[in-house]
Amino acid sequence: MSTRHSDEFQFDHGTQYFTIRSTEFRNFLNKAILDGIVMPWEARFMAFNGCTALEYEERQEIVYVGAPSMNSLCQYLARDLDIKCDTSVQNCRYDAEGWFLSIEKGIEEGPFDILISTIPGPQNGDLFAKDITLWDSLAGVQMRGCSTLMLGFNDSVDIAWEGAIVSNSPIGWIGLDSSKPRRSNNTSLVVQSTGDWGDKLLNAGTSQIEDLMLEELKKISGIDGWLASHRSLHRWRYAGTSKAAGQKYFLDPVGKLAICGDWCIKGRVEGAFKSAEALAKVLLQ
Repeated sequence: MSTRHSDEFQFDHGTQYFTIRSTEFRNFLNKAILDGIVMPWEARFMAFNGCTALEYEERQEIVYVGAPSMNSLCQYLARDLDIKCDTSVQNCRYDAEGWFLSIEKGIEEGPFDILISTIPGPQNGDLFAKDITLWDSLAGVQMRGCSTLMLGFNDSVDIAWEGAIVSNSPIGWIGLDSSKPRRSNNTSLVVQSTGDWGDKLLNAGTSQIEDLMLEELKKISGIDGWLASHRSLHRWRYAGTSKAAGQKYFLDPVGKLAICGDWCIKGRVEGAFKSAEALAKVLLQ
């Protein structure tokens, strides 16, 4: 749930929107909704098969976004927490005293009674020894990459929709971010690749990715992204989940290690909540 600001433009370059399907998730978000931090996005959706526009039925469920930016919800939930940002954890070790975290400049933090990891499933292999008891189950998780192209225009774009789902193209999504509630009037467009193309393009040059996505964008929507006054690219290594863990969380009660995330269930915002909620209930007991 990320947001990037650049001059007069703002882009939700990760999660585009989310749904609320369970009573538990709605109860969890209720105060944020009342406080205007989570709001419905009344967007018109279009579907494209390659460059061919399709009839797209109106969504039967409400889609939501953070306001005034997607990461506003994260900031809202973290408002009373002590969080240390911009700190790279190099590795983690466990001994009789507890967990120790090696961070930058040779500093070690700890001991901690229990360690909870919420990073993408495959990244846990970079932090923990492969012989941890949970590793065999984690090793089966498969995630996909995504390239996000962010375009800012001085003028409005000529489209009759706010979001487009695309198939049979390197592009999977086109979204008019500036149409979301409590955004500025400056035209901000987000274009995201499919997972297949996100993986293929992961190590490609920035200009190569931009040219491919700009060409596809013009074919599909008629929007000339080369005219944008702002253009930037972000590559996500772990964006979507192609093979979920198939269980809500991982817990080693002896090693005092817990792991959770949306990829345990499905790559959705509500999936992240369900995974964490299930783990929290067990830990609190």
